[in-house]
Amino acid sequence: MMRLSMALAAALAAVVLSAAAFVGPLAVSAVAVVVILVIAWGWPRQLGSPARISLSVTLAVVGLVSLGLTLLWGHVGLGEPEKGALGLFQPMAVVAGWGVIAAFMVQLFRGTGRPLRLESTVATMGGVMIVVMTSGWAALAQWNAMPLAPILLLSIGATVALVSLLGLTPWMQGRPGTLAAVLIPLSVLIAVASGLVLDAEPRKLAIAAVAALASSTLVALTAATAPSAKPRPEDRPVATTLRPRRPGFALAMAPVGAAGVIGHVILALLG
Repeated sequence: MMRLSMALAAALAAVVLSAAAFVGPLAVSAVAVVVILVIAWGWPRQLGSPARISLSVTLAVVGLVSLGLTLLWGHVGLGEPEKGALGLFQPMAVVAGWGVIAAFMVQLFRGTGRPLRLESTVATMGGVMIVVMTSGWAALAQWNAMPLAPILLLSIGATVALVSLLGLTPWMQGRPGTLAAVLIPLSVLIAVASGLVLDAEPRKLAIAAVAALASSTLVALTAATAPSAKPRPEDRPVATTLRPRRPGFALAMAPVGAAGVIGHVILALLG
């Protein structure tokens, strides 16, 4: 049941984020805060890292600061299209850099000779990138009035939700080849169907398909590395915790959060 819960949580988060992005930056940011906190709390536990509280606090602070600065950047006009297509990436890049430094500082404060320092540092750096990328939903919502925004939001939300429901379920467990062969082509069909619902032109259909391919790849990678319902020896140290169900949600939320950056990049470059 663990992976089924992960699938439902990821699908629900994708749908709510996409719908909130249509409403505006503040609405989507409220949802993104929840996603960031789930990832921050579960990420060190999912990877079996020591010093879990300090690493969770680091990820939470980095994610929330990135989200806040992304909103501020757009509010003061620095993220407008005429200021540069990728203007809203400036605060994300700065926060990501400081987040990586914070990951090293946490391990320095732990002292020499502590176990898994290198592994914990690398794991935290990966978590930093995920929570920072979640700010992409707020960036995407600030441009939701652009012509390409509706089909991007619809295709990414539908793709991540439906592919998560299939890819993170126990029936796809241990089948990475089948996972990729089924989910990635399915994502294109979902994107095309979403475009047809909106009566989109061929260019928009093609762009939506690219966004869906990237989003489905994220979900497929997550599903391929998700902890097994019946752990094998080679599954460790993934989910080395007495309660693998809870940190598993962090892994499920990772591609949902990161998908916002995909939409933002496409909208910034082609919108």
